[in-house]
Amino acid sequence: MKYLLRVRGVTRKDRIRNDIIRENLQIQSMQAFIEQRQLSWWGHLQRMNNDIPVKKIWEARTQGKRNRGRPKETWNKIVVKHILKRKGSTWTKTKQMAQNRKK
Repeated sequence: MKYLLRVRGVTRKDRIRNDIIRENLQIQSMQAFIEQRQLSWWGHLQRMNNDIPVKKIWEARTQGKRNRGRPKETWNKIVVKHILKRKGSTWTKTKQMAQNRKK
């Protein structure tokens, strides 16, 4: 943000919100950028052929009895579902949309 403030020609004393500065410079926030890249990777995984080892490992589930307590959370459940919920989309709708790379 220090760099963006200098580009915009304002200081912290001007008390302009970071959102407004990013909007004026047409730059997305780091969080939005990271979420976009994470969804991009998830879409890439969804489009992969099922025979590729990376996809097999990604979808693999451990065998046997699990330990007591809360089930382990996966990256899909924690990150992807949280991002999709914030964007107002559902898991199945997004999974279908991921099959078309342009979308």
